[in-house]
Amino acid sequence: MKSKEWQRVARRLGVLLTVGLGLLATEALAQCQYYSSIQARIQVDSTSGWTPSANIIQGQRFRVGVLANGTNTLAAREYVGLKVTGPNGYLVRPPVNGVFVDAPYAGTYVLEAGCINSTLTSTATVTVTATSPSTPAQRPNLRMIGIRPGIELYKGDQTKITAWDRESMKKVAEAGAVGTHIGFSWADIQATRTGPFDWTGAEAQYEAARERGLLPFAFSGTTPLWALPAGFTESHRSPPDPQYTADFQYFFRELSARFCNRVRYYEFWNEPNGCSWVNPNCSNGQQAQAELYADWLKLWYVAMKEGCPDVVLSTGGLDCYPGTGATGCSQYIEWIYNRIGGDYFDAVAIHPYGVKEPTSDNDAYLNIAGIEDVRRVMVERNQPWKKIWADEWGYNTRDEALKGRMVDRALSWFEDPAHDYIFQARYLTVQDTGETPVDHNYGLCDINATVSPPAVTARPSYQTYRTHVLGAGVTVIPLNNAELETHTSSQFGALGHWGPNGAWANHLQFPRPGNQNLGKVFGYYSAGLTETVGQLLTGYRFVAGKTYVFKSWAHGGGDNTGVVPYQIGYAETDGNLATWKPLQTRLFAVGNTWYETEGVSFTVPAGSPAVGRQIIVRFGKQTDGGMGDIWFDNLSLTLR
Repeated sequence: MKSKEWQRVARRLGVLLTVGLGLLATEALAQCQYYSSIQARIQVDSTSGWTPSANIIQGQRFRVGVLANGTNTLAAREYVGLKVTGPNGYLVRPPVNGVFVDAPYAGTYVLEAGCINSTLTSTATVTVTATSPSTPAQRPNLRMIGIRPGIELYKGDQTKITAWDRESMKKVAEAGAVGTHIGFSWADIQATRTGPFDWTGAEAQYEAARERGLLPFAFSGTTPLWALPAGFTESHRSPPDPQYTADFQYFFRELSARFCNRVRYYEFWNEPNGCSWVNPNCSNGQQAQAELYADWLKLWYVAMKEGCPDVVLSTGGLDCYPGTGATGCSQYIEWIYNRIGGDYFDAVAIHPYGVKEPTSDNDAYLNIAGIEDVRRVMVERNQPWKKIWADEWGYNTRDEALKGRMVDRALSWFEDPAHDYIFQARYLTVQDTGETPVDHNYGLCDINATVSPPAVTARPSYQTYRTHVLGAGVTVIPLNNAELETHTSSQFGALGHWGPNGAWANHLQFPRPGNQNLGKVFGYYSAGLTETVGQLLTGYRFVAGKTYVFKSWAHGGGDNTGVVPYQIGYAETDGNLATWKPLQTRLFAVGNTWYETEGVSFTVPAGSPAVGRQIIVRFGKQTDGGMGDIWFDNLSLTLR
């Protein structure tokens, strides 16, 4: 073991290190003398104080911290250690003081804190209540479609890059996907060591995703040319020279801090076991390369958590096509566990391609054996609560019917409740990637980049994806501010584009299980009083014979229980929300976890007074059957 590594381990164990010349790391050993006391504390949301005990709900996250000297100041992470133990063998040793951890099981969690090299210790506890049995179980499986970033085609022309990304993400959203990927490249953002960071492209990608209501999953990685080791000339092919370690960690602290509470999910590097690491000829699946990657993954993880304690951080998507076999990726994960343990990644991202160029339905649509073997390793390492991100999969074929059938089978596999350890599944991509054949490969759409904005045209495989997610013949009717992210008021003020009642708040300050893919903001109102929250669609009118469905995600509010009336109606007077006439109401009991309800459905009969009237969707009041205060998010209206 290297001397510095031994010093680190020994300090955690409280061992005094001596050599012939005296004490090593004197400053570190003495640091805890300045802490007359330490306090293990827990925080359940972004505004509550630190407490020695707390009550939360299964699936919720909670923040753990070591406070110093009876204050609310977090102790320096270098001089304290934390350990969280809980039910079902749950064990986490957070390497950064003040971060969030998961509570996947009901029961008691104990936070133990210790001041390194002293006898100062403290504990805190969390009591976790099981989710309401009356609430439908719903795992957060995110359907995603990736894009080919515009920067690959229009490097340096931000106007064209933004137009490309927006049109691509528009098509992603129209397919019913709820997320996509964005790229935060260190090489692009900090082209020179002494120059300023250029966040223009990163911000544009984020905005393009959020304006379509898509949850962003961010790639982070690459090395600026100035930081590469001698002999390396490609940004994606190497971590920095060790002399630039401080620059590396400074950048990633700045990145996560800048997008804190905006981007929650990140992965580090892309296919480090394949073509995007240090060895040529895509030969990076050996133990030495895995250990080098693990060392930098650890540095990245600490920096990102210091920048934003609430981020969820994954390994880089591992190349897991069938040629790697069932153990190609799992062995790599084993090496990471062996090198740095399980405390330096929150999820494992893999690329579980089946046959990339299928010719028949007998070809594998996913490398299922590879997925299951990665899962086996995580379970054996006693971390079954961690999720797998199926972060890239797809089919390079001109046979659109075959591609569509492959897509349908893969989505069905991911959605099977037996595979609830899959957190997200991202198809590659909405448009072609540039690989051979260049005109018709992985893409679900044709795209014409010679016009402005680029023209994106759905292929049959796109329609298959969309039908699988939304249903056959479904059209999405856009609602203003459907994701509730846009408001002109401050928090607890009026909702943008919704009324006459209701207000908004931040998920971070009122955390509940199931909000992983609901953005930053949610709406709320008192369903047990006379309040209602609705929207009149001035550009849409009811058509006879059509079926309309209004639904959302919902929660039981501050007391974790309630009944929400979903309603569809029309405006008796054009443009006047107050002239509401009800057509259909459906009640849903909601509890202590967020879930997506089925909403309310109404088929317009011939001769109905609703025909030709402007549509109104709303949440009803007490006399409509409402009870309690209700939280809601990610609203939608479709017709068939």
